[in-house]
Amino acid sequence: MYQFQPDPNLARTQQIFQIWIRPVQPENANFTLRATLYEYEKLAKNGLDEKTFEETRDFLTKYVNILTQTKDAELGYALDSRFYGIPNYNEYMKAQLAKLTLADVNRAIKTHLASDKMRIVMITKDAAALRDAIVNNRTATIAYAAPKPQEILDEDKIIFTYPIRVKAADVTITPVGRVFE
Repeated sequence: MYQFQPDPNLARTQQIFQIWIRPVQPENANFTLRATLYEYEKLAKNGLDEKTFEETRDFLTKYVNILTQTKDAELGYALDSRFYGIPNYNEYMKAQLAKLTLADVNRAIKTHLASDKMRIVMITKDAAALRDAIVNNRTATIAYAAPKPQEILDEDKIIFTYPIRVKAADVTITPVGRVFE
């Protein structure tokens, strides 16, 4: 169910940008959603800084080799490369990453990331209570297991009341028994 690498042989006709949040205690769900939206909207508004861009590009340049470390994966990515009309996947990705600039990435962020196009899926106990907290913009809370630096606590104050712009009519609660129908 959980993966750190995309499966080869799943050709895509459109791109997807996903944010996966690890499971949290239900009492932290309202805060977690607000924190996620806060960080996402900061990214959409400000883009990446040079340091983050360089670190990410360096990581991806090295990580691309891990994707094809088995013969099965290597063959799968070879088929994908042929489907997409690109040369060898590893070589292609490394060459494209080397040419990529911070301006390219920030332009793509500005073009493609927008909160008004977002879909959110949450799995939780007492979904009705969470929906009500979200649509009524109730102040969020967070319970940390360990002390946090003042910088984090200061940012939390912003997140506690960070607005979530959604109407009750736009929220659907699907009972677990119907999820895979």
